[in-house]
Amino acid sequence: MKAIKTTIYSLIAALGCAAFTGCDSFLEEYSQDLAKVNSWEDLDEVLLGDGYVKTGRVYVQNYSLYTEQDLNLDFLHFMTDEIVPADDKDQDIGFYSSMFPFITWQQDTGVDYQFRYVGGDEKAWNSLYSRINVCNMVISLIDDQPEPHPSDKVQKTRVKGEAYFLRGLFYFILTNLYCEPYVPSTAESTVGMPIKWSEVIEDIEFQRASLAESYDRILSDLKNAESLLADTERKTIYRADINTVRLLMSRVYLYMQDWENAAAKAKEVLAANDRLLNLATKTPGENCIDTSSPEYIFSMGDYIVATAFVDDRKVVPAWNISAEMINLLDRNDLRMGRYIGDTSYGRPNVFRKVNGQREAWGSYFPVGSIFTFRTPEAYLTLAEASAFLGEESTARSYLERFIATRKSNKVTVTESGNDLIDLIRDERAREFLLEGHRWFDLRRYTVCEPYPWSKVIEHGYNYYSGSYDDLDHTDWYRLEKNDGGYTLPIPRAIRNFQNSLGNANRPARAPYTTTQPVGGGDDDDDDWDDDDWDDDDWDW
Repeated sequence: MKAIKTTIYSLIAALGCAAFTGCDSFLEEYSQDLAKVNSWEDLDEVLLGDGYVKTGRVYVQNYSLYTEQDLNLDFLHFMTDEIVPADDKDQDIGFYSSMFPFITWQQDTGVDYQFRYVGGDEKAWNSLYSRINVCNMVISLIDDQPEPHPSDKVQKTRVKGEAYFLRGLFYFILTNLYCEPYVPSTAESTVGMPIKWSEVIEDIEFQRASLAESYDRILSDLKNAESLLADTERKTIYRADINTVRLLMSRVYLYMQDWENAAAKAKEVLAANDRLLNLATKTPGENCIDTSSPEYIFSMGDYIVATAFVDDRKVVPAWNISAEMINLLDRNDLRMGRYIGDTSYGRPNVFRKVNGQREAWGSYFPVGSIFTFRTPEAYLTLAEASAFLGEESTARSYLERFIATRKSNKVTVTESGNDLIDLIRDERAREFLLEGHRWFDLRRYTVCEPYPWSKVIEHGYNYYSGSYDDLDHTDWYRLEKNDGGYTLPIPRAIRNFQNSLGNANRPARAPYTTTQPVGGGDDDDDDWDDDDWDDDDWDW
């Protein structure tokens, strides 16, 4: 059996370029023969092409809809309390059904809406580990590259620092997807992720490190990145620099409940860039998340999730912002109208923070919905860490400075204790809407001392009759407080190759109730014409 057994890492190598788009022949050759590398520029090209997450787009060609997406982590958005599906036939059925196990927090994320195993949930795991292996290769080989020019040493240092950053970031994402939330007192006995720092393919049974060791390795990578990038010049906002590294370090420490280090790193970020975008300078419909913003620190990936809220003459939004998120925004909050707003077709409360409307299709997204780093995170991390440290005046001061750029009226923060923590948590929900923070925040709040918090989240999944013209019924699912569903299962395809990895204790989940549509039938009042567009064209 061992001779034909494929490990998670040899599986990744075998998938190689086929696992994601845009992989050039150079990496394919390089994966087979490390002697192909002749310079630091070669490794820089590999890191840029297959370590960093490339941007994406949605476009229409020959009356069909296509998506270019390098790394799909959009399921993060659909597990939270941020958005809900519309009760409408214009739903993007193909994409919607692929999200079923995440929308409904299924025990096996490889099942479809009829509970048949179809797989596909291993793609994120494979892609993240594939990128980690690229980083391993770069880190292993970069020091051996020649330095014919004085500037080559500096460039080699930069490339190595970026590789350490990316490896730490990808392990951090994996750990917060497939491991339980970090509790300082139990982290040594809680399982973490399988760690591999060597670029060599090994046919062995991999074991999962402890959660404490996983976080130690993440911080080790980030500390190396911080040291190496200290005296290098950033090439572009799409490449990591020292401030990017420090912001991620503050996030890691925040999740570890290491308040002192979280605050210290957030202060270092703000010492380099404490600028905020005054939302009063933006008009409704303008992009509020953009690389030209003074808040921007780093970005990679796509914002394809914004297109789920497309609203035009023929297509109404397939998804809505949840009432819970809307209710967090009062009439003086500028984010109501900028992040969530009306459209030119008169539909209210559509996500407009990043333009996913039809007129923007065809172009590559300049920012990402998961890997976006902005200064508001440093402000809110510093406020939260300071509050937990008992430095409430500092927390209130930074919170007021931030909120002043989000409200039309002057706000004085007077809260203390649990009320202050609740305010900070609400601000994170308001500010980071559909930026990939919410699922991870909901997880860590369940174990956060001294003020743990959790909530019940309910999602409905719609079933349509016939050719999806009519809503037939809705099954309702519930994520309970402190639910085991906050930890994703190891994908079945991975477990089949690596039995040593075990699995999360994620509960089975069935609908708790079923509802029928009010009135029944198709009550669309728009001017949709079935002949103009076909559901099959929505090929995500």
